[in-house]
Amino acid sequence: MINFFRKIRQRLLTENRFSKYMLYAIGEIALVMMGILLALQVNNWNEQRKDRAAEQKLLIDLQEDLLVNIDRLNKDILLEQRTIDQANKIIAHLDQRKPYDSSLDAIFSEAIYSPDIIISASSYESLRFKGIDLILSEALKRSIINLFDVVYSNLIAETVRLENQFWPSSVLPMIHKHFRQTGFRELKPTNYEALIDDTTYKNMIMHRSHFRQLALNWKTKALQDTEEVVEMIAVELKQNQKD
Repeated sequence: MINFFRKIRQRLLTENRFSKYMLYAIGEIALVMMGILLALQVNNWNEQRKDRAAEQKLLIDLQEDLLVNIDRLNKDILLEQRTIDQANKIIAHLDQRKPYDSSLDAIFSEAIYSPDIIISASSYESLRFKGIDLILSEALKRSIINLFDVVYSNLIAETVRLENQFWPSSVLPMIHKHFRQTGFRELKPTNYEALIDDTTYKNMIMHRSHFRQLALNWKTKALQDTEEVVEMIAVELKQNQKD
């Protein structure tokens, strides 16, 4: 093909047809430029196709992690509510000065329980490493960043802060003062009558119930935000399949 064009140029020059030669040269340059532009367009299309495939994979992985988080948050919310209920039972029981019953041992333990907060975020870390801009939807991008960097981060930080401050300073001293461990998640009072009259212990349980309500509220908000992002991802995946 190159030899063919070269022969045409040489023939035009030999015949002293300079004006036609210039038109031909311009046409040939334009043809070459079109070829380059077409090659660039094909390359861009291939890169976009790769990016969309990468986006699809990342969104699927992210969706799977978020579904795990939804399951964990739902379980944690139930546990938080149970802790609140058990704490209220203990307070009512002691305030009414009801007699001790061995069934209380499990309730004493559950009244101070708090579930660990565990968030699956490996897919988000992968997304940040590969580039958050792989996600085309700006709204989805903002929602994902807000969920992990704000909602989840604040949930973990506040949960850890409350536990680190309250557990060693308030909970453990009361456990050591009034109970002995008798089984898995069972606390037996060493002196039940002294426990009934200990206002500090009852205040600790009331504060514990309040903190667990805060944690329940945070986790409920995190659950709602997670469900919204999962729905947005589902819409985006569906749209990508159409495209």
